[in-house]
Amino acid sequence: MSSTTRPGPRLGLLIRPLQALVNNPGLLVATIVAIWCLCSFGYAILEGKGPIEGLWWGVVTGSTVGYGDFYPASTAGRGLGAVLIVSMLLLIPIAIGHVIAHLVFDKETLAVATVLEDVHERMDRLEYLTLASLRAQHGEEWVTERLEQYSTHDDSTTDVAEQMLAMMQKNHQGAKE
Repeated sequence: MSSTTRPGPRLGLLIRPLQALVNNPGLLVATIVAIWCLCSFGYAILEGKGPIEGLWWGVVTGSTVGYGDFYPASTAGRGLGAVLIVSMLLLIPIAIGHVIAHLVFDKETLAVATVLEDVHERMDRLEYLTLASLRAQHGEEWVTERLEQYSTHDDSTTDVAEQMLAMMQKNHQGAKE
């Protein structure tokens, strides 16, 4: 995000927690259930209804079906209804989006992952043949020393390509299952 499009400090206090919520499916579902239960039981208490009637009202109101069999008569009950409706209209579609994103896979991404997997296998074979040739030319001790040097260097740097490949392989495996 460029400095010209960054939200101000006050707006950032609102946006950052909201981004954290919508990007964490488990927290999102827990928040939806918590809002539903709190509003439902609040309605039941405010309107003198039982907990089951309150939960039913919460489902009907939160889904915006609104059968009209139960509705709040008090101002506080109507306020709870408004909170429930607005929060469910905002949060439920995001949760549905998370579910759909895990059910649908992109064919192009799958094709790229397959090609990368093949390239990775070929590189492994090339590495094996190269090491065998180097062992024959310089001996095992020389190869071991060089591998330790490269390993130390590799451990001190972050290989973005390897991280991307691992992520794509994980996604590819998930798509196969």
